[in-house]
Parts: sequence; structure tokens; C-alpha cells
Amino acid sequence: MVVPAVAVVSAAVATVQAHGQASAAPSDAAGRVTAGRVSTGHAGPHAGSAAGRSGRPASSSTALRAAKSRNAVTRSGAGRAAPRTGPSRPSAGSKPGSLHCSGSSVMLPENYAAIVGFLTTHGYTRFAAAGIAGNMYQESKGNPESVGTGGGGLIGWTPLPPGFVTGNPAADLRTQLAAVLTYNQQWSQYIPALNAATSATQAADIYMTYFERPGLPVVANREGAAAAVASACGF
Repeated sequence: MVVPAVAVVSAAVATVQAHGQASAAPSDAAGRVTAGRVSTGHAGPHAGSAAGRSGRPASSSTALRAAKSRNAVTRSGAGRAAPRTGPSRPSAGSKPGSLHCSGSSVMLPENYAAIVGFLTTHGYTRFAAAGIAGNMYQESKGNPESVGTGGGGLIGWTPLPPGFVTGNPAADLRTQLAAVLTYNQQWSQYIPALNAATSATQAADIYMTYFERPGLPVVANREGAAAAVASACGF
């Protein structure tokens, strides 16, 4: 709770009148905050006020200056996160500003870096994006030109919508990734759970169960590909 400066000053003056000198004002709790979770990690709490830590009693003028200082900090926005002293790796569940993927696993779907990059810039966490990519591995190996019995495309649309496979892989990849966003919205009640997954394999299971709903689950392939994507992208 922020204590108004007038009340602090009045208390300090009353102490001086009664005892000659005021004891040091206790450190105010204003400004002690814990920064919320951000994509680069957790910021530590601020240090409290330094007033009264020297062991010497404070005069009334000292208490007045301390009270004014605390009041000024309160008005100027106490509670800002302390600057970081060094780089930290973004949490795997967060949405990164940039993504660098490189791998050689046979379980990696085609276009996995583009798939993960697209999904993480459209509201999905890294784990969720890896889980979706893992499902695409099983459905199409990540190839937008994939066509099977009655369906095709990245997630095996059945029937395959017109204009999704045109012979232009780059254009079809863009078309289908945008369509995946639309497809997922019909199961939007499960998106929070997907984004809350704490591993790529868990996200793959959630996407398979609540979004893909395949006739042939082949869970090991979906989970293995999701884990391979997460490893290749460094999360």
C-alpha cells in the first residue's frame, strides 16, 4: 500500500517533537513488484527503498525528503521491471520474435521452419506450433502438394478444397497455412489447452485428439516429429 507523503511527514515530525530525533523511516514496499512472464524469461523484483538502512537516526528534514521521494516514485510509475543484466533464452512456450531452425532428423516434416514460424506469429506458442507440425508430418510429411485417397494438403483435408493444391508449392503452402488457422477456429475452445502444453509431444497429442481427429492416429509418428521439430528449432 502506498502511504501518502503528508502522513509520513506528520508522523516524522511528531516523533521529533516527542523524542528529539526520528528513527529511520522503514523501507516502503511501494515499487516492489515481480514482473509478469514475458517471452525472454522472468524479471527479478526491484530492491526496496534504501532509506533508514545506514543505522543513523533520520532528522525530520531527512524524513521529509524520503517521503517526497517515495511519493514521486509512486507518481512516476513504481514497479517497472529491473533491467536485465544478461541475455536469457526465451521460454519454449512463448511466442518468439525470430526463429532459427536447423536439423537433419528423418522425422522432420518438409517446410517445418516455415510452418513453425507462421504459427508462432499467429498466436501459437512454440510447443503448440511444433505439435501441429508433428501432426502434419503424419498427414502429409509437411508437403503441401501431398494428395491421398479422398484428401490431401498439409493436414490431410478430406475432401481436399479446390485451389489448395495447384502445382505451385510455395503458393500452396501459404494458402494452406492460412487455411489451418481457419480450420483450428472450429475447435477454438481447445486452443488455450494447446498453447498451455508444456512439451512438443503433449501439444502433438492435444492437436491430434481435439483438432486433427484422425482415423489412423499413429501417435508415435506425430509425437516423434513434434519432438524433432522442437529440437531442430532449439526449444
